[in-house]
Amino acid sequence: MSKTANEEICAFHYHNKSTLKCALCGLPICDSEEDFTIDGKKICALCSNSPKASKFRKYIQLGTLLITLPSVILIFWLVPSENSYQLWAFLALVPIMIGLLIGGNRLLTRIAYKGLEKHQMILPLIRYFEASGNDQFYKIFVKNLKKLSDEELEEMRKPLYEYLIPAIIFNYSKLHENWKEDLLKYLKLDEIAFAKIFAEVFKTLLINIAVHDAKADLSKFIFYLGEITENDEIIRDYIKAISSNDIKNLKDDLLKRDYDMLLEELFLYEEIFYSVCDRLNLQKEKEALAALLKRYEPPTVPKSAVDAIKLKRDQVLEMQRKGLVSSKGDFELADEETAESEKTTEES
Repeated sequence: MSKTANEEICAFHYHNKSTLKCALCGLPICDSEEDFTIDGKKICALCSNSPKASKFRKYIQLGTLLITLPSVILIFWLVPSENSYQLWAFLALVPIMIGLLIGGNRLLTRIAYKGLEKHQMILPLIRYFEASGNDQFYKIFVKNLKKLSDEELEEMRKPLYEYLIPAIIFNYSKLHENWKEDLLKYLKLDEIAFAKIFAEVFKTLLINIAVHDAKADLSKFIFYLGEITENDEIIRDYIKAISSNDIKNLKDDLLKRDYDMLLEELFLYEEIFYSVCDRLNLQKEKEALAALLKRYEPPTVPKSAVDAIKLKRDQVLEMQRKGLVSSKGDFELADEETAESEKTTEES
């Protein structure tokens, strides 16, 4: 959860101050008219609806199975196999099943968010996306965001940004390609105003995550923010943070473990980093980045199928050494694939 998000605001009633947190999911809630409890502890509306939604999900799965299996059996039994009649019957069954699943999922969504207005779902969905990285929460959030009236949107802008911006930064690599365009449209903002929210209001959080919990392409996003806002301060602070003594003086194993993603960003966009350093007259920082880059080992690129399988085996061995896997099946599979590939190579 973001430490910058305003914990004093109820996630469901943003006009109210939060008096406690949901006992199950931790969302800040208030003493509203609802009284959802479990084991005597206050919970939010979403957690109250969750058991009903889970139960209904099982009904959807069971119902789909009970419809599909008899339908398949009847097609085999009653529909002649000649002239592709069975094939056409199966093709006709597909849209029916898809329709049932779509309809069931829509009903499931209604059950999960029962009793909540669209504006009451906005902040909880953002927080769920931030905590889980599940883009389904983000997609539902966007659907509800575009349904807000201008008055509702203006009314909740401050708490909306306090929840949304940290969630975007924490899950930057999981956003779809056109996320920025969608938000500009539905938040009714121009590109410069949107960039300033990141570069000025949430600058400290953005740089901290970009350095210590780097995400793919987040460095390019910072360069973009500095360019679009015509403010080099965020770029300068970011490069100084990357080239700080705290990072430069780390041992190689700690540098690789904690800053591997950051070094990968530097490796991928080396010329961009150096050109920015030249433009901002950050020569010491440029030298420090070059020294860091020398300590980075790019991932090995396999040259053949055999090399790829051996690399896979080495990765599994490394994972086992770290206690991440314990199954021998992975090694046996890798041995079989290696032997098969070597045999194929010899034959060719």
